[in-house]
Amino acid sequence: MTTHELSLQWLQRARDAVNADPTFRKRGSIDTTMAVRVEEATFLVTFAGFTCHDVRAISGHDLRDADFVVEMSNEQWNRFLAGRRGGKGRTLVEIDTTDGVIKAQTPRKQLDFLRYHTSIQAFFDAGCAARAA
Repeated sequence: MTTHELSLQWLQRARDAVNADPTFRKRGSIDTTMAVRVEEATFLVTFAGFTCHDVRAISGHDLRDADFVVEMSNEQWNRFLAGRRGGKGRTLVEIDTTDGVIKAQTPRKQLDFLRYHTSIQAFFDAGCAARAA
């Protein structure tokens, strides 16, 4: 299996891809801040209106700034991306149902993920489709 390390560059390519995609806007407004953590790599992704507004590296202490956290092991992350690239992989909602990869400090913040999950899935799928320049 090919490994796909979570990086700032990967998330920036995903951001650029969804912001350039007119169908992303059709999913509706998304106003949430999501942390993505794979092992020690931790990033904050901010969505505002119809775009991915910001992507930045953070420390584990800054996770409190996120509405929810997508947290996976390297193995889970690699399986997730390989499956999505192959077109038959499970979505984040499906993975969360069995593996509990979405973490939040309150039930209301946990619901933010469910509220915006189609846009968030489109973001990760765009990252899978985007190629390094």
